[in-house]
Amino acid sequence: MEARSPRSRCQQVWFLLRSLSLACRGPPSHYAMVMDEKVKESFVLDTASAICNYSTHYKDHPKYWCRGYFRDYCNIIAFTPNSTDRVALRDTGNQLIVTVSCLTKEDTGWYWCGVQRDFARDDMDFTELVVTDDRRAITNSFWSGQDLSGNKNRSCRASKVVHKADHSRMSILIICILISGLGLISIFSRLSRRRRNQRNRRGKGLTRNQKTSQTSVSPTPL
Repeated sequence: MEARSPRSRCQQVWFLLRSLSLACRGPPSHYAMVMDEKVKESFVLDTASAICNYSTHYKDHPKYWCRGYFRDYCNIIAFTPNSTDRVALRDTGNQLIVTVSCLTKEDTGWYWCGVQRDFARDDMDFTELVVTDDRRAITNSFWSGQDLSGNKNRSCRASKVVHKADHSRMSILIICILISGLGLISIFSRLSRRRRNQRNRRGKGLTRNQKTSQTSVSPTPL
């Protein structure tokens, strides 16, 4: 019997391990959750979107977007069909589209797309997001359908301006209320002083009248 070469034995071992791995995970069409890009770059105040492709087998399963280096300990930001003020999720049936608006440098980190499964580990895939404050420092295109017109940028700035304007108006209103309150207190204190002075004057006048009347009715000696 002819002996097998070490190369053929390695190929058989590799094929066996590969088969066991596929058997444990199930058919490829049922476990694929694929992020469009592994590294994404953008700049402050821009709007972003990531596309996560998955099997139509999971179209009715909940999907989520989470942040963290380790998949098992990532912090879930949003679940389908819900969104937040800055993170919007849209499930098309074979894609999870995540849109993040008004980026800041603090948004830099690792993110995961996930599909929730009932009796198995969730299918997930990751991307690294890098946010810089200089557009010229970006080397790759971050968003699919990136808004190069800067409308989102202006929208973020406009929202900040509106917030600052509202804050300024509130401060002015509080100052006006305080000034009005101090004015009312001053007016009341002056009125109370006038009333006290008037009462004191009336009291002194009555005392003088009483003394005068007593002097006029005093008996004359016989």
